[in-house]
Amino acid sequence: MILIPMFVRWNAAPPLLCDGDDEYQVDFLVLTVEGGSFLIDVGQEEPSPPIWLTSAIESMGHRYRPVAMVEFADSFRLRNAKDLLRYGFYRAPLGDRIRLLAGLEEMGSLTIAECLSAIREGRPMATFASLILQGFLEVDLDDALISPETQVRRIRG
Repeated sequence: MILIPMFVRWNAAPPLLCDGDDEYQVDFLVLTVEGGSFLIDVGQEEPSPPIWLTSAIESMGHRYRPVAMVEFADSFRLRNAKDLLRYGFYRAPLGDRIRLLAGLEEMGSLTIAECLSAIREGRPMATFASLILQGFLEVDLDDALISPETQVRRIRG
């Protein structure tokens, strides 16, 4: 399994890569704590990209990481990520974001159930998931499926 360093931000809409008329789309852009960046390519089996891809990615200042889904098939992280990603294009209303961040500032951590009850303007689950995906909130994705009791912390950035 390929390990990826701790990351601070990721984007599910990385740039389209081109070489002449040949195009290739990877799945994620990941920015690491150390300041590096990776373009992640996910496939059921390990992806087989075109030969020009790695040099194109390196010329943009990123590194390439192929990831096989079969390595994560039974993991909580993958199941939780799939649940969150369905809200990838939703944007949380400003009032809800401020309300949740202020509550977490005051309390240190809250459960998901407590966070959802604080959302007034947007769709509760979509707002909550969006704030995780945008890097405002942190939850543990590895130990269990996301549930009402899952602890939520604020990410300082």
